[in-house]
Amino acid sequence: MRSLMAPFQTGNLKRIRQACANCRRRKTKCSGERPICFHCRRNKHSCIYEPYSVTIGDNPPSSPPAQTSENTQLLQRISLIESRLAELSGQAAQQPRSPSIDAEPLRQQILSTQPPVSGIPFVTPSQPVLDSIMDTYFLHVHNQPYSNFQEISFRQELRNGTLPRCLILAMLASAVRFSTHELYAERALETSEVYAREAWLSVLTDYLTVEDDIGVHVVQTVNMLAVIDYTAGRVNSGWLKIGLAARISQGLGLMGEPDAWIPAAEQEERRRAFWSVYLLDKLISCGRSRPLVILDQDCQVQLPCDEVTLRLGEIKKTYTLNQLLNWNTEIAESPSPFALVILLASIFGRCTRYVYANRHTDEIPPWDTESEYTAINSSLLLFESYAKSGDASVVDMARQSAKATGTPNHQELGHQTFAHTLFHLCHCLLNHPFVLDLRLQPFGSKAPHSFVTRALQNGIDHATQLVRLLRDVSEAGGLVESSFYAYSVAIAGGHSLDRVTR
Repeated sequence: MRSLMAPFQTGNLKRIRQACANCRRRKTKCSGERPICFHCRRNKHSCIYEPYSVTIGDNPPSSPPAQTSENTQLLQRISLIESRLAELSGQAAQQPRSPSIDAEPLRQQILSTQPPVSGIPFVTPSQPVLDSIMDTYFLHVHNQPYSNFQEISFRQELRNGTLPRCLILAMLASAVRFSTHELYAERALETSEVYAREAWLSVLTDYLTVEDDIGVHVVQTVNMLAVIDYTAGRVNSGWLKIGLAARISQGLGLMGEPDAWIPAAEQEERRRAFWSVYLLDKLISCGRSRPLVILDQDCQVQLPCDEVTLRLGEIKKTYTLNQLLNWNTEIAESPSPFALVILLASIFGRCTRYVYANRHTDEIPPWDTESEYTAINSSLLLFESYAKSGDASVVDMARQSAKATGTPNHQELGHQTFAHTLFHLCHCLLNHPFVLDLRLQPFGSKAPHSFVTRALQNGIDHATQLVRLLRDVSEAGGLVESSFYAYSVAIAGGHSLDRVTR
């Protein structure tokens, strides 16, 4: 027993350093694989193992000096060889990839072998499958209503292998739910969950533990994952992620205008990333105990430009949200459909606060010109003046586009449809029979009968228009797949139910 415990008692235990220099610097657990560890291989980092360091106790055992020197030189030579192999491997991984060559290196960059989750393997898509999923993303997810990328540049960066792994995984997780590819037959939702999990783990390990390595792509990734969580019913997880995306946006200065030296396409991508976070924050806050993270008065960045300007990569001066909310602003050109979505999202946020506010503290009746009810209705009139088109024009756009090309332009139609849906939804919330009843209770018989009648009829009219809009757009070939549309129809249905019961 004495001989077995001797090294611990005398302090002669040798500890060999196995982590690479990059993992030690980032304080990340290193797998110790050589010539390149798992973490560095996955993130295309240069993996360098420094000469083996042996920590010896206070009383090291005596050894012949010649043998010690020989062992040290041998270890240093081995380490040097492994470092050079790692460097060569890293250089090979960073070489540009031609679209025509085999996609295996790109696939290895995107995904790695992981244990199954709930029996679903971590599927590695081939390049044709990856292209198919990307097509699905820009058909079913982009501008429905969130808009993070410019399609041409995103496709090119994916081909070149310059997109971060977490962002690619988030794109896969968002799009595979709508994919009809045989690879995901009968397991699309489960595979989406696997991709989403890996994307989130990539954010945690690769960026949130590194102070100076967070960029706009992290905001885009977390925002997309928040949408997936909320759609899947993981409300708390989605709520936490949207808060994180908002804080990172603020930390990166996305709430203000980008520097002028940044390329036009990148400037617009930064704006769209922020406004997508803003939009999701407003939509998620439609429930109780969900206060907003981003305040309108703090948003100084201009609103998104139109799709044509985005595709051309041009710089275009647009309005800010505060300018659109001001009746005194001279509007020379109609805001883009995405800008109108943001305007309606701001008004929708006021509606939800009005609905869930403490009603006993509201001493101003809703029919008073100074009330919040009147102010919100006034803001909704702004949309009518900016849009200069009703629901019929949106449906006509879908029909004409489908007639000319065989299918509607979903990217342009998506924001148009969503903006008009939000417009009707705001009226439905303001004039919902249950909300009106609670708002009028403190005033009893003082509530004018004409006001109540007009408010209820207004709610019914907009509920009918909302449902008709979504039906007509769908019949014209448009997409109404966002989960928020289901919420909108449920609110509209409350008016019909009240009409029947009355």
